[in-house]
Amino acid sequence: MKRERVATVGQLRPSLRIDEELDWYFNRAACDMGDQSNYLAMLGRNGPGSAIPSPEDAAEAAHRSRRIRGWLAAMDPSDAGVLQCAYLLRAWPIALWDALGRLTGVVVRLACALDRLPEDRDELEFFESVRARWLAEECPCGSGDSTLTRLRREAQTRFARAHHAYALVGAERGPR
Repeated sequence: MKRERVATVGQLRPSLRIDEELDWYFNRAACDMGDQSNYLAMLGRNGPGSAIPSPEDAAEAAHRSRRIRGWLAAMDPSDAGVLQCAYLLRAWPIALWDALGRLTGVVVRLACALDRLPEDRDELEFFESVRARWLAEECPCGSGDSTLTRLRREAQTRFARAHHAYALVGAERGPR
């Protein structure tokens, strides 16, 4: 008889190592793999493009990126989507980011959930930015019964569950 694992509250807290790993994957992996403008390379090794990764560093970054992408693909798509919303940096309204931090993208996506989301990525980003501005202007950050407070609670639950699922998939699929 197989026992189902039940997570404790401490296990649901995002670990710093995984937090940094996901932040790197969603925001810096492409640059570390060498996906940069060739204009900087044209300026020479002593110019501002001197931080271009070596072929070995780019290959290591590509391997690390593939491994993380595999772990995300092995997860439930909704959990992987929560992590993408949480970690992908966007130009959110400052007041909203100050109130929600890492959860901002998740809260905004939850606020958009009742509407039909556009298929086009640019249209989706525009739709989310409009909803984020509305949240920042219309929802008081300190009110205990506000829409923002309810969305934050739901986002915290989903983020913790997604983070835990990512940790389990990574542990099952091999060393970090």
